[in-house]
Amino acid sequence: MKLLRSDQMQEADRRTIEEIGLPGAVLMENAGAGVERILKNRSPGWRKKPVLILAGAGNNGGDGFVIARRLLQSGARVRVFLFTSASKLHGDALLHYKVFTRVGGTVKEITKSDDLTNFSSSVIHAGVVVDAVFGTGLIRPVKGFIAQAFEMLNLLDVPVLAVDLPSGVCADSGKILGCGVKADWTVTFATEKIGHRLYPGAGLSGEITTIPIGIPQDFIEIDSHQVARNLLNDLTFPRRQIDGHKGSFGHLLVIAGSVGKEGAATLTALGALRTGPGLVTVATPEKAQRVIGTKLTEAMTIPLPTTENQDEHTSNWLNTITNSKIRPSAIAMGPGLGTAKNLTTMVQGVARQWGDTPLLLDADAINLLAKNSGEIPFITKDRKAPLILTPHPGEMARLLGVTVEDIQNSRLESARRTAAEWQIWLVLKGADTIIAAPDSRAWINDNGNSGLASGGSGDLLTGIIAGLLTQGWPVETAIRSGVWLHGAAADAVVADGYGEAGVLAQDLLPQIIKLRNTLTSC
Repeated sequence: MKLLRSDQMQEADRRTIEEIGLPGAVLMENAGAGVERILKNRSPGWRKKPVLILAGAGNNGGDGFVIARRLLQSGARVRVFLFTSASKLHGDALLHYKVFTRVGGTVKEITKSDDLTNFSSSVIHAGVVVDAVFGTGLIRPVKGFIAQAFEMLNLLDVPVLAVDLPSGVCADSGKILGCGVKADWTVTFATEKIGHRLYPGAGLSGEITTIPIGIPQDFIEIDSHQVARNLLNDLTFPRRQIDGHKGSFGHLLVIAGSVGKEGAATLTALGALRTGPGLVTVATPEKAQRVIGTKLTEAMTIPLPTTENQDEHTSNWLNTITNSKIRPSAIAMGPGLGTAKNLTTMVQGVARQWGDTPLLLDADAINLLAKNSGEIPFITKDRKAPLILTPHPGEMARLLGVTVEDIQNSRLESARRTAAEWQIWLVLKGADTIIAAPDSRAWINDNGNSGLASGGSGDLLTGIIAGLLTQGWPVETAIRSGVWLHGAAADAVVADGYGEAGVLAQDLLPQIIKLRNTLTSC
């Protein structure tokens, strides 16, 4: 499903009106009719209690007038609050305002705080509130009496249906512009907008329903570098060989772990093993290997020599791995590895030495690169195989030399810009995980839950993606499927009745194997 910015949606509207010849007033009628139909289906008691329509001055308000008129003519009791003077309406919104009033509808104008005297009472007595104040065109913060109304609405226990986008949410970023309406469900038109799926806007959108209003599909497919939801219906999954053996399904090398952080390497390996690679080998400091080796009965280990001077012994690790004669199909590096000074050289050395092998860097490997991020373009320049980074916001901030707030305020653009500039694949983890490709395409992954907000979850994701890469899956398929599997496994754990609090990364392992096998025939 494509996700559009506000300007892209406006362009699709314009082309529909000018090239197809479908008037804007008809598009508005189609939009209002679709919302009215869904409202009746979702709110069986729409005849019993008043329906309260909150309208604005723009096209979103025009949609509200269509909804109000159609409900009124169906026998509903309708109250409309217009958050501007009717004299400021124009275009299609003015047309539908006039039609509504001509069929007997009444409108209460709210132009100042004093007009909100009975607002809370009207909300409390409503069966449902329809938010049609601001749509995708909002660019300024909501403040004053309109913000007061939104704050009142959010405090009251009444179902809210948002038209196109919850008022106050930026369509392009999901940011809350001043104050936003918290909706129970949102009915949007033609396709979803980016702000529906990026937090905090995603947290206000509720359940999202998309309806057609007459805009041709090819007007939505307008940009090859577009943003989309991370859904798997546009991916083709490799079939697993029926007569295959362990050599058929690849060999993953995991370089991870240290004393006290053995669990990170263990979870990475277990996450990979549950996706189906033939072999997994963990290269880890020899003192950590004693612990990891007892936990990973199905994986091999390479003990990396240690001395009293950590910065000295790390310089020998690359030679140790090379001398092991392992020929990895993919490499995952970083979880629990530590950030000793010489390890930066080792990360760079692995990236260069195995330039024809997919390489996923996570956690400490990213933190090490952050100390010399200017080296990344040189690492990627001569690589033939993809380089994948999977940072959380803190690691991303260190990598770019900015604050976590900077990253969170522009998650999508930070990920896309970095992936394109460095020609890497980037997975920016979070409640709305961003997958960014070197060619500027991006996907927002919206499954999963807060059960993933615990130590080890990211290590597991590293293993899942790396395990799929090991089996020869195309990089886009492996990354997008891996992120989806990770979130879907967390949702499956919660669906089993455990709840979100207290979920451990290892709790996801039984679900991962089940879900992974739904992606391809075995």
